[in-house]
Amino acid sequence: MKKEHNISKFNVPEGYFKTFEEQLFSKISEEKFPKTNGFTVPPAYFENIEERVLKTVESSEQSKKVIPLFPKKYFGYAAAIAACFLIGFSLYTNTQNDQNLDSLQWSSIDSYIEGGNLNLDLYDLTSIIDDSDISGVEVQKWELAESDVKDYLFENIDTENLTNER
Repeated sequence: MKKEHNISKFNVPEGYFKTFEEQLFSKISEEKFPKTNGFTVPPAYFENIEERVLKTVESSEQSKKVIPLFPKKYFGYAAAIAACFLIGFSLYTNTQNDQNLDSLQWSSIDSYIEGGNLNLDLYDLTSIIDDSDISGVEVQKWELAESDVKDYLFENIDTENLTNER
């Protein structure tokens, strides 16, 4: 069996495309086409166009009365009501959550300060604290045994630094 690949099943008569244009125009005669292009311009159209454009622009620039969909006074009423609800809600929630400094844990305060979240230096602290505030502070006094101090020094001091300082 013979294999037929890429063979078209359509046939075109010889010379068909050479005479196609002549056959088309013979069927459609030029008498059926209009003699003019169909577009006409009124006389003196381009001489008067500038005046007409300026008149339409001037008439559109006149202010027109605008009737608002929602009057402004209603927005004022709505804002006042919303503010009253907000104040009432904040007062209600503040009375429910009585938190003061005594309820905070000292460890959380220490970790907050040690974490660098309290940006105060020594000058800021001394300007805030008075002598009367310091007088109420109780300092714990530790009495350490002499043997404990010696043990700590022997364990933590570098001997090379001590020999260089002598």
